Amino acid sequence: MFNRRTILPVIFFSVSAHFALANEGFTDLADQPATIETPAVVNFWATWCAPCIKELPDLEELGEKLDGEARVYLVNFGESTDTIEQFKANNPTLFGAHTVLLKDATMAGLSAYGLRGVPTTVLINKSGETVESIQGIKAWGADDVVADVKAKILQ
Repeated sequence: MFNRRTILPVIFFSVSAHFALANEGFTDLADQPATIETPAVVNFWATWCAPCIKELPDLEELGEKLDGEARVYLVNFGESTDTIEQFKANNPTLFGAHTVLLKDATMAGLSAYGLRGVPTTVLINKSGETVESIQGIKAWGADDVVADVKAKILQ
């Protein structure tokens, strides 16, 4: 049943998945290391990206509809804190209490999640596994999309 040969790989892969999530190079806007807690919806965006900006309110709505069952992270891709803060000050209605704003100043998301551009949204399940990567804009607040996201990351 369980012995060293069967249990050690399980422990290794569980720790590895958590370690990968904790060390992807993301920070908060004060440049403090940030960890993605699973399950999660991780959206990569930029202030110069019109489709990214268009979907920010939908991502906030998704965060509200997830109701604490999962977190929605808005990870700015490659821009400085000053640029993000200025954008946020000029567009306060785009950000709310149901999303977590982070940054990826080192562009670690390129290798960690295989990003090819923004906007890209990554769905991560409870086990820390990426279950889907969606490039482009989506109506994240729509009830059918919310149900689909829940089915993929909460199971």
